[in-house]
Amino acid sequence: MAQEPASEGKAHVGKAVVITTAVLWLLGWIDQGSFEPWHGLGIAVWVAAVLGALTLVARRIGPQRAPIWRQLVVLAFTAGIASSIANTFFFLVATALPEVFPEGPRRPLVATAVVGFFDGDALFGFWALLIELPRQIGAERRLEHERRALRQEVELAHIRAALEPHFVLNTLNTIAGLVTEEPAEARTLIATLGDLLRDIMQGSRRSHHTVREEVSWLRGFARILESRHFGRLAFEWDVDASVEDCVLPVMLLQPLLENAVHHGALRRRERGRVVLQITGEAGHLRCAVEDEGPGFDLAAVPPEGRGLALVRRRVALESADASLRIDSKPGRTRLEVTLPRRTA
Repeated sequence: MAQEPASEGKAHVGKAVVITTAVLWLLGWIDQGSFEPWHGLGIAVWVAAVLGALTLVARRIGPQRAPIWRQLVVLAFTAGIASSIANTFFFLVATALPEVFPEGPRRPLVATAVVGFFDGDALFGFWALLIELPRQIGAERRLEHERRALRQEVELAHIRAALEPHFVLNTLNTIAGLVTEEPAEARTLIATLGDLLRDIMQGSRRSHHTVREEVSWLRGFARILESRHFGRLAFEWDVDASVEDCVLPVMLLQPLLENAVHHGALRRRERGRVVLQITGEAGHLRCAVEDEGPGFDLAAVPPEGRGLALVRRRVALESADASLRIDSKPGRTRLEVTLPRRTA
């Protein structure tokens, strides 16, 4: 997820402390007709303590880790407790230094703490307006910019993958070899290749499509691979009918399938099998690609080329609950994408 630059976050807090302190100092001056410098300093310390605590807690709970009502409750209590602690500190200072504060505390200790708690909740509103709202707007803009850039990169990657000279040339060579001996198969491959290229060009205009459309495209892709590597590849499709109308990012699974073929199934001496499984459970869509290749040591060999890294980033931008998990051992590699279950 796009992160707010540290300098920008500190600037928001500093600006909010200055503005809030100035507003409260001005209101006090209008109300009382005079205002002591130490009182202004006390306001600045109080504001900085409360806003700093709010900002720190807000960064820790994150915008997507808890329901909004829970975030508000936590932040309201944070503001109240920080303010109560600050007011209690001021009470103790005023009590310990009567020569500096001859009038002493205005209220008893308990009342000071309680009033401080509610003052902190009032300051919570200023914080939300001056710090959190600009931060959220900035973060959303950065995320949208990254999504747009990534979407363009994905579109170009898919077009390059499908129009890659080796892919098209090898497919055409396969078709040429079948024209005389198996003309029906050659015609089928020509139609399949045309459908793949058409779907890629049309798919570049949207970011999501249904599981049904994703699997249909992958079947055509697999059909060509099976013909090109005749007798060496076998695909199995295990797609739960109840999830066919669920949506996922366009061509999200293509790099996983291609990875399973080239780095798994085709590395076997005998025929290699690739299984695509898509199921739905507990509000999630689970998409897994499994092969019977030699596998690899996850600790010793970085498994992610550009294709898998792109998938992982797309999954991360899709939702905080989404994930890509890789499990590999000799004779079996499984890549599983988990997404929130949504329908078109």
